[in-house]
Parts: sequence; C-alpha cells; structure tokens
Amino acid sequence: MYKMDELFPQVDEKKTVAKVKHFLKHSLPKMQRYSHKDISGIKSPIITDMPKGGSVGNLAEETITQRVYAGQVVDNVVIALKSCDAISQKILWDIYVEGNAVKATQPESGYGETQFRYYQNRALLAFADAFMLEDLHVFKK
Repeated sequence: MYKMDELFPQVDEKKTVAKVKHFLKHSLPKMQRYSHKDISGIKSPIITDMPKGGSVGNLAEETITQRVYAGQVVDNVVIALKSCDAISQKILWDIYVEGNAVKATQPESGYGETQFRYYQNRALLAFADAFMLEDLHVFKK
C-alpha cells in the first residue's frame, strides 16, 4: 500500500510560487515570441520577408522543433488558466497576460493587500497544479 506522501510529495509552496512567477514572467513571453502566438489575443505582426542565412545540418529541424514546443507551451498555459477558478483566472490574466502591475491589479480586485497576496499565491499554486506540459512544483525534501 502506498502512503499519501509517496504518491503526492509535499509541495514547497513558497518555492513553487516563485517558480511559477518566473515561468509566467520570463518563459511564457519567450515562448509566445518563438511560437508567434499571443494569448492576450493581440497578435504582433510577423515580418516574413527578412533575409535568412542558409541552413546548416539540422538547424532547420531544431528551429521547427523549438517553435512547435513553444506553441505547445502557450496552448497549455491557456488550458491551465482556464482550469483555475474565476478569481485565480482574473488575477493571473491581469498580471501575467495583460502585464498589469500588482499594485494596479490589487485595488481593482476589491481585496486588501494581504488578502490579495493570499489569492495571488493561491492562483499561482493552482496554475502549477493545472499546467500539464512541465511540472512547475517544487517539492520539500
């Protein structure tokens, strides 16, 4: 028989929150650029007539693989966001998709600073639970 801790190791919430924040602030924008997908619905123009160098070895295949993976990341972010509860969706969308500052988002939410921080952390943990392409959890040792 398995123990609960063996199947579901204890999550280090503080480190998981930090990892998800880093993913949403740094990795997601990079993946959006690579895939030419913008989850905010406003797609930047793509310049396709720029000169390109010749392909060496499997460079073309590697580039295609990177772009496909980046597209999967962006698609899975959308799925994970939609899997979160309404409060978490709103917080994550406003801060990490729309790029609004926490100081601007918090008063609009109607929550005090401490309560908003609680909901923001809860939203980031919910996102980590819902994001299936990569495990964003950090586990306690």
